[in-house]
Amino acid sequence: MEEVSAVLVKIQPEFICPVCLDYLNDPVTIDCNHNFCDSCIRMSWKDLQDTFPCPVCRRTHQEMRITGNAQLGRLVDLVKLLHSSGSSDMARAEERRCEEHRQGVSLFCEDDREPVCPLCAQGPVHQGHHVRPLEEVAHQYRQRLRGYIESLKTQLAKVEKLLVIQERKLLQLREEVRMHNSQLASEFEQLTKFVERDQEAALCRLAKEDKHLQQQFRANVALYSDHISMLKDLRKEVAERSVMSDEMVLRGVKVLKQRWEGLEPPAMQPLRFRPVAYSLPLLCSVLSSIIRRFRERISLDPHTAHPSLRVSQDLQSLTCVRKRSKGDGDPKSCDGTAQLVVLGWEGFASGGNYWEVQVGAKPEWAMGVCSVPASAQAPRPFPAPKRCWTLQLLDGNYLAVGAGAVPLALRDQPGAISVYLDWELGQLSFYNAANRCHLHSFTEPFAQELKPYFSVGNDCAPLSVGVGRV
Repeated sequence: MEEVSAVLVKIQPEFICPVCLDYLNDPVTIDCNHNFCDSCIRMSWKDLQDTFPCPVCRRTHQEMRITGNAQLGRLVDLVKLLHSSGSSDMARAEERRCEEHRQGVSLFCEDDREPVCPLCAQGPVHQGHHVRPLEEVAHQYRQRLRGYIESLKTQLAKVEKLLVIQERKLLQLREEVRMHNSQLASEFEQLTKFVERDQEAALCRLAKEDKHLQQQFRANVALYSDHISMLKDLRKEVAERSVMSDEMVLRGVKVLKQRWEGLEPPAMQPLRFRPVAYSLPLLCSVLSSIIRRFRERISLDPHTAHPSLRVSQDLQSLTCVRKRSKGDGDPKSCDGTAQLVVLGWEGFASGGNYWEVQVGAKPEWAMGVCSVPASAQAPRPFPAPKRCWTLQLLDGNYLAVGAGAVPLALRDQPGAISVYLDWELGQLSFYNAANRCHLHSFTEPFAQELKPYFSVGNDCAPLSVGVGRV
């Protein structure tokens, strides 16, 4: 019998449910080959939809696949029977364990928390103690243990549910990390390309500046070479005349003096190095915060509109309503191109300001800011802007026009342009509103109020302004 009990102790854990810690009831098997009570595994996977983790190995399953195991159920019944028989034999064996009185242990002293035989219960050691039948006390404790099992099952289910929630949260956060990683990689790729292009352009401008300095130097050398030649000739003539006769010396001294006094060194061009300006674009993440903080609602000022332009009632779009002919003589914009111009109501003389311009597929447009005289607040005729800094599309070419025109090589044709003006910093930047790609930046120490500047060609497609979305 002892050998049977030893075997039961070894194999009994194989027939215990890991969830309820009791014998398997209606046992089932999942894909990872772990066994559970049918009700226990279904309770563990309750309210789950996407993934179903094993309570033992934590392996996740994509489907709630549960397979009944009738053979295992029969083995569980057999183990229960053997365990019940072994328990009875063990109980009978325990009845003979009272070494002092050699009687069966059938009572339980609740004061001392130990099993005793009837003679021990009447002895002086347990005199006056609360003694109850052992079987009754054991049944009561079995009920308590079963209550603990239910409580543990509930706690285990809660913890497993929390673990599943954490696993889902981890997957969600890892996806956010992946997306952020992808976004940063894209931003830094754009930044690297921009820096390479800006470096190439800056080095090209430096090479031109170096060539300009050498040309100035050669021009100055040529001027002084002629002057030196004249001085040498005069010195030679003076030396020759100084050894002539008295009459010859006095006859030519007046002319020599006049030539000497009238001889001035040539005016040289001063050599000055003009440092090359450059500016780095904002990252998309920084631009998003700028949009949230500095976005402005821009309105078009109809008093400043060219007669051929129609401004909408909400002051948010403009359309060309008359085609121009070559002999119309329309006023030219600040960069010299014949364009139809309108300014914004708003003027900026401090802080950061952001707005967007929808250009769609218009074949000709220009936008940016301009400084205007104080009299520009009066009705038409509108005074011409003093200075403009614009991004424009003209004859199929993109140009950045400030003090001069800089051609831009854009990979994509932008349908909407983001404009960011930092007045104190003296920076005006343009971005493709669709992908936040940097297009161009002007760096200028602004000293006057600036107004948004818009111009269009003679096509009838509208140009619209707005604040954009983050």
